[in-house]
Amino acid sequence: MQDTIGPWSAIGDIVAAVRSGRVSAQDVARRALDRARRAQAEFNCFAQIDAEGMLAAALALDGRRAAGEPLGPLAGVPVAIKDCTPVAGLGNRMGSYAFAGTVADSDAEIVTRFREADALILGKTTLSEFASSSFCDSPLHGITRNPWNADRTPGGSSGGSAVAVATGCVAIGQGTDMGGSVRIPASCCGLVGLKPSAGRLPLDDQPSFVDDIQHHGLLTRTAADLQLALPPLCGPTWSDPRTLVPPLVEWSYTPDLRGLRIAVTHDIGFFEIEPEVRDRLDAVAAWLARSGAFVEHIVLDWDLSISDGWVRHWHVHLAAFHGDDIDRIGDRADPRLAAVIAKGRAHDAVSIRKLDLVRKRQWDVLSKVFASHDVLLSPTMTRPAVGVDEDDARYHARTDDGRKRGLDMTSVFNWVPWCPAISVPAGLSEDGLPIGVHVTAPPQDEATALRMAGLIEAGWPQVWPPGWGPPGAGGLT
Repeated sequence: MQDTIGPWSAIGDIVAAVRSGRVSAQDVARRALDRARRAQAEFNCFAQIDAEGMLAAALALDGRRAAGEPLGPLAGVPVAIKDCTPVAGLGNRMGSYAFAGTVADSDAEIVTRFREADALILGKTTLSEFASSSFCDSPLHGITRNPWNADRTPGGSSGGSAVAVATGCVAIGQGTDMGGSVRIPASCCGLVGLKPSAGRLPLDDQPSFVDDIQHHGLLTRTAADLQLALPPLCGPTWSDPRTLVPPLVEWSYTPDLRGLRIAVTHDIGFFEIEPEVRDRLDAVAAWLARSGAFVEHIVLDWDLSISDGWVRHWHVHLAAFHGDDIDRIGDRADPRLAAVIAKGRAHDAVSIRKLDLVRKRQWDVLSKVFASHDVLLSPTMTRPAVGVDEDDARYHARTDDGRKRGLDMTSVFNWVPWCPAISVPAGLSEDGLPIGVHVTAPPQDEATALRMAGLIEAGWPQVWPPGWGPPGAGGLT
């Protein structure tokens, strides 16, 4: 009887099966590559599939196991890397014609740590050009589609990584997150998506780790998978001095919620949200309260200046680090990105520096929440996944009553980069699309964020996109 372990399996099950020899790493790799080819044909989620490299790494891993050598904590686990994070020998195109022919000559530190943990790198995933959008399409690679509904976006900018995980091609998707680029696709695709606290994961490969709203992040199918995926990637490195932070505290799941204090906000102060998103959040809050947690609905005293400030910060970041690249390729660039970069170039240094005053006010409010609560719970997105033919500009508007008609509710939490934040699946919309809830924990407290993610998902069993579940559960064979 064929073993049912594959890239769709829980990380702990993959590692145990590969270490014992019950399943070879080569078998897991072949099954991952087969799924990846099918997913690519349907959803366009890979910028590059590295079959040769993945199978060679799997062969070497099986040889080490046969020789009795110890294997790493992610032995045989298939991983996908976003195509803006360097992997030696593979392209690093960033969704742009500016880097269409670029091949990385070395690994980013986070990739090195995946290799040292004996994970198997399947390839590179699609993104918006320079990771600039909450959608996942680029002039270089085209549109990436959501496996729950191919007419909808998987979210961005780490949309390719999300699709790779949601379809069971890999167990871990690496992404970057400067405004929600991990948590947005997690919500759209029914996954767990983590923006860790600043310094938790090394950021040596990005243009500026001094610009503290940038993070590497992870996408997995469950909180338990995230618990296993995160620790091997953490720890200090001289290539990124921000990693010299207190070590990650081990998280242990307990169903006992007594004593846990949860603050809940529907709108984080200024967003318009869809009724079914509000209903999903209320259902999670009610379930947590019935399970013994202290749950309090609060009015968060944030306003539109915080969102507007982050947008200006983001515009300037893109202009500073990618403006020259856009100039170089001219009309081959995404015109929407070119317009954003023009806005960034128009901001003066003094006005941008004054945004620190807005960030300080934002933190003053949030710190008071954490003085009396363990976590803050909010929606991840204002609505389920929207159409692939839409774009961010449609949602950059204010309602008649002065609220923000936005899409994501994640970006403002990048302005408090020391706080870990996780999007957790909380059921489906009336149209059968995933809806995520957003957990924000106090500074450097991934343990509490992970615990909350595990508690929430205990009330909402894991679901798969139609036809993409594990073999024997209506999925691919």
